[in-house]
Amino acid sequence: MHLVLFDFDGTLTRKDTFIEFIRFCKGSFTLFVGMTILSPILILYKVGLIPNWRAKEIFFGFFFKGFSTQEFQKKGREFALSMVPSLIRASVPKCISDYKAEGRRMVIVTASAEEWIRDWASPFGIEIISTKWESVKDHLTGRISGKNCYGLEKAIRIQNEIDLSKYKTIIVYGDTSGDKEMLELGTTKFYKFFTD
Repeated sequence: MHLVLFDFDGTLTRKDTFIEFIRFCKGSFTLFVGMTILSPILILYKVGLIPNWRAKEIFFGFFFKGFSTQEFQKKGREFALSMVPSLIRASVPKCISDYKAEGRRMVIVTASAEEWIRDWASPFGIEIISTKWESVKDHLTGRISGKNCYGLEKAIRIQNEIDLSKYKTIIVYGDTSGDKEMLELGTTKFYKFFTD
């Protein structure tokens, strides 16, 4: 049996889908204002004073705290169907189609939310392991449920959810240091493989 693990943002896509999802839901002006207000947080993250997960919570909470889970899922579905195809790198669909034809199990492992990826990925038979967002009384709190699916957590989640011993071949695609531990699980590893 063969397993293929993909990072999503930057690996399969040309842009960060978190930012594009904010733009899709809130508009470019609100995105610009929010990014301006939150720029000190970005600086603190870049210099290592705020961890990745906390910076992400602050950004996500700024734009989506109080959002209904139903609306979040609806917007995610619309984004996945109408926007994600245009963000996918040109050579990715053929690669995925080839793996599907070969009967390989494919899993996207991402720090992004499943809600804005699922409806693009499911027709290809791709599963998703992702960051989950907490909701209380059907509204988003702006906090991560569990841990951010990034770095070491990617490898932990993969090993918790997939019995890797079943697979003769494990092919892994990534593009940043946040994929390092996931790439180490692979028998075949591709770093920044898709460049178009």
